[in-house]
Amino acid sequence: MNPLLDIYRDYLECLNRQAWNELQLYVAEFVCYNDEEIGLHGYLSMLKQNYREIPDLYFQAELVVADLSHVACRLVFNCSPVGTFMGLPVNGRKIRFSENVFYEFRDHKIFQVWSVIDKGTIEQQLH
Repeated sequence: MNPLLDIYRDYLECLNRQAWNELQLYVAEFVCYNDEEIGLHGYLSMLKQNYREIPDLYFQAELVVADLSHVACRLVFNCSPVGTFMGLPVNGRKIRFSENVFYEFRDHKIFQVWSVIDKGTIEQQLH
């Protein structure tokens, strides 16, 4: 079995528990998000902001594929953002959407993240 799969599952569990003091076990100090270096502090700030905007946020992996240095995942969310989310007036409505994420690992930590959220699905649910 690929050790990155275990690391990735533990990382998702860390996020779902909001165990922020453990994040550095999974994410590199100079992590990049969508080709921008935001660092561990910026990554942590982004995650905390996500939970402020979506208090019932839960990271559920629907499909995970890995090789020796990359993990690709389709995450599925069933949640209720409290206000505007991705520029859309969700305002507490329950929505379901997916995120396709690719991770590059270095020294068993997430070094690069590329993320695309399916905004179209959210728009369809609000009409």
